[in-house]
Amino acid sequence: MPLNTKLLGKNLARISAVTIIALFGAATIARTPDLNPPSRESINTNFSDYVWPTDAGNIGTSTFGEFRRTHFHGGIDISTGNTTGYRVFAVRDGFVARIRVSPTGYGKMLYVRHEDGYYSTYAHLSHFNAVIDARVADEQRKQESFPVDMLCAPGELPVHKGDIIAYTGETGVGTPHLHFEIRDENLDPINPLLCTEFSFPDNIPPTARKIAVSPLGEQSTVNGSSSPRSFTVRAIKNNLYKIVETIHVTGKIGFGINVIDRSNGSRFKHGVYGHKLYIDDTLVYAVQLDRVPGKNAHEIGFYYDWNLIERGLGRFERLYTDSPSSLAFYTPQKRNAGIIEARAFAEGPHDLRIVSIDFNGNSSEVTGKLILHHPLPFEIEHNGNDVKLTFQDITKVHKVLMYTKRLGGETWNLKTMTPVPYADRNVIRIQDASRQFDIIKVVAENGWGERSLPQFHFLMKPKGAKSTVRLEHELEPDFVRVSLRSQLPFTEPPRIIVYEGDSKRSITLTALDIDKYVGAFKPLETFFGTRRLVAEAEVNGTKVSAVNEFDVYPIVPGQSGTLSFDDGKLTLSYDSTSVYKTVFLQVEKHKGSDIGYTLLPENTVLCGEIRVTVVMENPRPNQGLFFSGLSNDELLDSSPDGAKAILSGNISRTLGELFVTVDDIPPVISRLSISRTSTRRPVISFRCGDNFSGVEYKDLKTYIDGVAVIPEVDGEHRKASYTATRPLERGSHRLTIRIKDKMGNSNVVEHKFSVR
Repeated sequence: MPLNTKLLGKNLARISAVTIIALFGAATIARTPDLNPPSRESINTNFSDYVWPTDAGNIGTSTFGEFRRTHFHGGIDISTGNTTGYRVFAVRDGFVARIRVSPTGYGKMLYVRHEDGYYSTYAHLSHFNAVIDARVADEQRKQESFPVDMLCAPGELPVHKGDIIAYTGETGVGTPHLHFEIRDENLDPINPLLCTEFSFPDNIPPTARKIAVSPLGEQSTVNGSSSPRSFTVRAIKNNLYKIVETIHVTGKIGFGINVIDRSNGSRFKHGVYGHKLYIDDTLVYAVQLDRVPGKNAHEIGFYYDWNLIERGLGRFERLYTDSPSSLAFYTPQKRNAGIIEARAFAEGPHDLRIVSIDFNGNSSEVTGKLILHHPLPFEIEHNGNDVKLTFQDITKVHKVLMYTKRLGGETWNLKTMTPVPYADRNVIRIQDASRQFDIIKVVAENGWGERSLPQFHFLMKPKGAKSTVRLEHELEPDFVRVSLRSQLPFTEPPRIIVYEGDSKRSITLTALDIDKYVGAFKPLETFFGTRRLVAEAEVNGTKVSAVNEFDVYPIVPGQSGTLSFDDGKLTLSYDSTSVYKTVFLQVEKHKGSDIGYTLLPENTVLCGEIRVTVVMENPRPNQGLFFSGLSNDELLDSSPDGAKAILSGNISRTLGELFVTVDDIPPVISRLSISRTSTRRPVISFRCGDNFSGVEYKDLKTYIDGVAVIPEVDGEHRKASYTATRPLERGSHRLTIRIKDKMGNSNVVEHKFSVR
């Protein structure tokens, strides 16, 4: 529950550390999707009260909301000219609520809480001010650990606007810069450039590179394809771009845009602030990046299209939403916003316009021609020697392309017909057809050049060799595509029946060619297990059949359940908040692996958690259960002594790969160096790393003569260093370094050195 910010302002001194712990702790708990998320008007902070956080300058290297594989970029990055040591200021009055020191990620980081319940955060710092540094050093000595995560009470470390609280650095990941954020009372990041005094010098408009169009329905196509398409844009003048090709659409589609921005004085590519999508000058979708989720950061998968990235098409920002989520930066705030349904518009050409804008108001515009098509259904039949083509509405047919050939013929002969003078109402008749040809292929074309899928009809069927057919399926996020192929022609339209438990239904098929038919269906949400596809066809005049079986397990929002696989070796448990929308789960076992599985579709964004449990028939020491999803392999559970036959854990961001493996190789310490100095304060440096599960940095312990010392640890470059804080006694000393990996494998290095 959000804190009452008015009460907070009056009673700041009374807030306990327990309150802070509860708030930060909540950051790890997944939220139920909010179908009516807060608007920009609910950002309740005084943006005129913030001062710029550093004296390093105001050149930006990254903007708010940019793509990161696992999250939105939650703040702005301020250039420090590839140097460290610039001052960092508290942007408002408040108190230090949290201090984090990590060898990776954000490195050294501060959270300052302000009177209205909002936070400012400062990351990649080289060090803090003297008071905070002393507090951190004390905590590190207590824990004998470089990484610490400290929660502070309101009266412990108060700060005032403009106070020096730290200095810029390059700790964690990346080159020297200051990462700065503003977060609301729920710890959701707010765009810092909303602050009155904040800005990057920028008069450069965004650069549009490509747009993408994704079919979103079972019968949807883009320029004749059911797969996503990207389209290049050409610069016309200044900030105006034109889509090179005309885009033809049937069914439901969604747009995406690939665009970058730059600001003055920066060589870095930035994200943009917002987009607007217009059809015929009517605004159908808009994005304005004022706030992004912090707790459900992986919802970036609803905005940046992972599917297009994995297809190699590029990085696109979606201009539609097809799932409930916590995202609050788009309008209209409803499910399926921005999705274009061709039948909801008049058939024919429409103007497409996409406007992209950066925070300084510089904009670019992409325009193009969009032709929305309504399918042209028709039937072919023949009676005696005549053929009849029956159209649903022949007034929409511009011409009919009739391809004909004899059995055994190599090439098609084309005859083009217009409805007049051939048509009689909705019917075109071809007399004496069977004496002229044996096979017909018919394609209808509308007035905008869009052609229907072909239909085939045999007036005379061959009596030749028998052929097999290949029946295949492909799971899409919301439905299953099926295809039926043969080496020889289908002499009758084939039929595919899908069996799901007691349910039986036909799949609508369309011909792509004389030897290939495709269709799609949405699995039943009430049935778990095997779907059986049965194809019945006539190929080259001979009856044939094919069967394809696969398992699908629907996980439906609002429902709980447990699924078991591989004879009980794998169990998945989910609750009513695990998914945003229905997920048609498939589980594939890794070949050659006793315990290794892929949970599909891999790019599925989870709302809550799914509990995974694996049972090992022959448990061994140093076995670990790992999950590979958005980022590096994550250790879910382990059995260092081999006593556990069951390993379990929670996955909470996306689906992905599960595997059990043995990691019995301890981490290593290498390149140990101890300098000799006249001050008797030697500098100790070494490398540390692990081959698989990764170093557990809180268990990296360093001692001189049995007394704990705290080295600075750089996880990105796998190195650590320590400079003695006081002169050591002359003579011999013993250095001990203890290290563990996340599986519990340990290593100890001892080294004697002397001080003169």
